[in-house]
Amino acid sequence: MTFVKEFTIGPSKKRTKEELKKAQETIEQQRDEDSQMVTGIFKNIEVPGGDLTFTYKKYKEDPYKTFYFKDGGKYTIPLGVAKHINTMTKVKQHAYLVDVEGKKIPGIGSHRQRYQFLSTEFM
Repeated sequence: MTFVKEFTIGPSKKRTKEELKKAQETIEQQRDEDSQMVTGIFKNIEVPGGDLTFTYKKYKEDPYKTFYFKDGGKYTIPLGVAKHINTMTKVKQHAYLVDVEGKKIPGIGSHRQRYQFLSTEFM
């Protein structure tokens, strides 16, 4: 049994100057929030005692920055980087699911967290 969703893409709508200005203001607010510094402890769930190095850039105006974390270390980093660690470092757990006819089919069972940044400011 397959499910197909049909849709069409119409012509793109031109945004008004007011819509563009509001979108830019929203991006600036989010950028300000993401740049606030937070202190916390880095946890390597996947390989306890391991480390993590990655390069991060979310906004066009920002430079690329490389971050290095050691498991159990205490760090002060931008909130956007902490959010990235907690939300974007998950991997899919493949599992066999059961379809309506009772047959096993490969699929995504759940997501497994690889790393975590635990804030010490709210504890």
